[in-house]
Amino acid sequence: MNEIEYYKLEQRNILDPENNRTVHRLKHKGRVEGKDFIKEVEHRSGYNESIITGVLVGVAEELAEQLGRGFSVELPGVGYFSIGVRMKSDKKQTEGEATETDDKTPDARRLRLDHINFRKNKDFYKAVDDYFDKQKISRVYGKEGVRIKKSKYPQVKNRMIVAREFLADHPFMTVRDYAKITGLSYSAAQRELRDSWDNPAYGITAMGEGSHRVYILR
Repeated sequence: MNEIEYYKLEQRNILDPENNRTVHRLKHKGRVEGKDFIKEVEHRSGYNESIITGVLVGVAEELAEQLGRGFSVELPGVGYFSIGVRMKSDKKQTEGEATETDDKTPDARRLRLDHINFRKNKDFYKAVDDYFDKQKISRVYGKEGVRIKKSKYPQVKNRMIVAREFLADHPFMTVRDYAKITGLSYSAAQRELRDSWDNPAYGITAMGEGSHRVYILR
């Protein structure tokens, strides 16, 4: 039986100490490299390693092509893949200042791949869950198994530092998120982010356009 270790992570809310959040996290066990994964499949299925490798390469190439052509793709027994796109923000230099092109002007040449979506197959989820249920589970980091994560800046002296701390735990940040964690009004948060996102010193940048714009770590 394998053993999986976990811990509780207490995330301190620097703006609202009475509203801390506790989540459970698995302790990282490492990564199964591709060649080791293929050998395990070989032992399980009886197929030759070179055949498995060739099939996986072919699957990856075909998946990339079909997704790139705009199709959603089902990988049998695993789940469904599709892509998400965004408009690229072009910049023009005018007397030393960066200005953004008109976001409202549609231009297919500015459309870029942004992310790849994955929706799991129900049977695949159940299979993973069945294997997980068979593992021995233990708690790490002491008797209570709690790690504390809190801001190094209890007094919000730099809102961009707070924004980067938020983004360290979240894939992206909206204007509403920034307003909430800094205490600014929505319009003030929107204005501050708009004036700050293209400055490398702040460590954040923007992705998407108009009402769909979000902010990520640079």
